[in-house]
Amino acid sequence: MSEHTSARSGEVLSPMIENLIEQADGLLVVFSEGGCHVGEAVEPKIEALVSDRFPALRHLVVAREHAPQLIGQLGIFVFPTVVIWFRGKESARFVRTFSLESVAEAIERPYGLLFG
Repeated sequence: MSEHTSARSGEVLSPMIENLIEQADGLLVVFSEGGCHVGEAVEPKIEALVSDRFPALRHLVVAREHAPQLIGQLGIFVFPTVVIWFRGKESARFVRTFSLESVAEAIERPYGLLFG
C-alpha cells in the first residue's frame, strides 16, 4: 500500500499514522519536507523497492507540514527520514543520506519472519 498524504490535514493524519504503527504488521514511512530535492529523489525509489521486494509492507510518505506534532514526537529533525516498524516497534531509522540496499537489508529478516 502506498499513500501520499498531501491532501490530509495534520489533525487527521497523526492519529491515522499512530494507528498504523500499532496495527500494521509492517510499516515503512518516508518523512519528507517540501522542496527537499533529496526527499523528492528518494520517495519513488523507496516506493519501487517496497512494491518490488516487500509487497506486504505498508508504506507511505508524510510531508512535514501535514503532521508536525507527530514528527516532533518521533524525534525527526532532518529530512528525508525513513522509519520502519514491525508489529508496533521501531525496527530501523535512516536519516538524510542512506542507500536503498541498507533499507532493504533492514527490512529483509523481520519481513521474512512475519510474511514468509
